[in-house]
Amino acid sequence: MTTRIFGACRAPVLRAAILALLLAGPAVAQPVPGLGSVDTRRPVPADRVPWNAVGEVETTSGNRCTGTLVGPRSIVTAAHCLVTEDAGALVPAASITFRIGGRSARGVSLRSGPNFDTRQEAPWRADWAVVTLDAPLGTGRAMRMGQEPPREGLALTLPAWQHDRPGELLADLACRVVVFGTFGSQGVMVGHNCAGTSGSSGAPLIARGEDGSYVVVGIQTKAALGRPLGVAVPAFTIPLR
Repeated sequence: MTTRIFGACRAPVLRAAILALLLAGPAVAQPVPGLGSVDTRRPVPADRVPWNAVGEVETTSGNRCTGTLVGPRSIVTAAHCLVTEDAGALVPAASITFRIGGRSARGVSLRSGPNFDTRQEAPWRADWAVVTLDAPLGTGRAMRMGQEPPREGLALTLPAWQHDRPGELLADLACRVVVFGTFGSQGVMVGHNCAGTSGSSGAPLIARGEDGSYVVVGIQTKAALGRPLGVAVPAFTIPLR
């Protein structure tokens, strides 16, 4: 499914279509979440802007996802990346490790979206978490969170540390916002056609601001099976304090 096809639909119909795809069963033999028949991801230099703000999140329960530095000691990721082994609750902040540029820090506090159900991983609008770290890894590299709804058609990139190619920061460099709006009971989300598979949860949707600077417009939460298609929590809905 391409951006052109998405653009031909009215927004309410498009949101319903994306929601159905995300909740649907396998679309192809042995589907991979967030990837289509052609892999559009490319390696990017983890030591250069804006990639140098994107690190790995790991918990003692075995979860591994992506997180983004948004302050000297703050990262944003997906809340479902931080659940306990039995999915009954979020892990304690101290059991979270963030790694970036050969350095690491532990969590000291954790906030997540209101009323997030750790077993159902819903509603999607609440699938975010802000973790305060015990060391200032974000000094000089933290990214700015967008304060406005992203427009449909906005050019994006989705960088993430993904399970199928460990040790390599991969990004879809040529994707877009395909719809922005309410996805039923899941709430207001950013629908996009960026490729990103297991491990990309919590990764930033990055756009260029009017001044040329990079800005996070969403945090990846869900991906469709067998398709480069997903939804992200809008950055402007995530309070950093």
